[in-house]
Amino acid sequence: MFNVSPVFAIWLAWFFTAANVVVAKFATPYAASALFMLASCTGATLCFSPYLIKNNGWKQLFKRRVWWQCLLMATFGTALPMTIFMIALNYTTPTNAAILNQFEIVYSLLLAYFLLGEKPTLKQIFGSAVIVLGVGILLWQAGMSMQLKGDLLILGCLWMFQLSHIFAKKLPADMPPVLISAARAMFAIPVLAILTASLWAIQGPQLFVPGPVLFSTLAFSAVCNYFIGNTFWYTAIRNMDLGKATAIILSYPVCTFLLSVLLKQDTINIYKVLGMALAIGGAYIVTGIIKGERK
Repeated sequence: MFNVSPVFAIWLAWFFTAANVVVAKFATPYAASALFMLASCTGATLCFSPYLIKNNGWKQLFKRRVWWQCLLMATFGTALPMTIFMIALNYTTPTNAAILNQFEIVYSLLLAYFLLGEKPTLKQIFGSAVIVLGVGILLWQAGMSMQLKGDLLILGCLWMFQLSHIFAKKLPADMPPVLISAARAMFAIPVLAILTASLWAIQGPQLFVPGPVLFSTLAFSAVCNYFIGNTFWYTAIRNMDLGKATAIILSYPVCTFLLSVLLKQDTINIYKVLGMALAIGGAYIVTGIIKGERK
């Protein structure tokens, strides 16, 4: 469906990931997190449907050796962490949320080494360290005291994303990235439906305020992030080292911050500029490693 190189795909996924944090923040006053995610994944699944029908994708996804991996990938990659992530955005800013997500590097290196046997190179470690230094400056400047609840929620769910990537890497080698992306959206639906129903039973009717803001954010989330963005992401990680792909995409706070400034959700200063420069510089170091390996 999308014929792009792995390096190009990861940078496209980088942009959609960055923008989605800002978009999700706009959606928080209009929809409950689990319900918003349920609607987004349903919309994305509808986008994937023509491909699934044309390529017999439904049958492939429900094979005995595949469906349970898809369910785990969707549960830990979309349903649970993104619901928690959106809840956290009620208390913290998109920039702060994106910066905190850099701690996923730790989970990436540890899980990739122990579960996949992917040993990080010295250059990869150096590039990741530069990213950590950059986001550390941003985090220090932003502070956490007023947003501690949201920040802790984000830090507590990051390991789920990496676990999801592990399940994705374990899927059959001949499974195309677009099919993996479809599975991540489709298999998240039953989990989110159960979560939404449970919250409805406990808390009562869930927040859902129809209008231009809600519908536009839902459209972006479903089409740009979970349909196109996830396809680019899996195109990358199925064709390059997981740790390197993660190190690149984890520089997305640069874009999130710029979008937040443009939309008047944040202000710019020298500390944030320095932090962003280091973060994107580290990502370029890792990108250079990938290009060198592909020659």
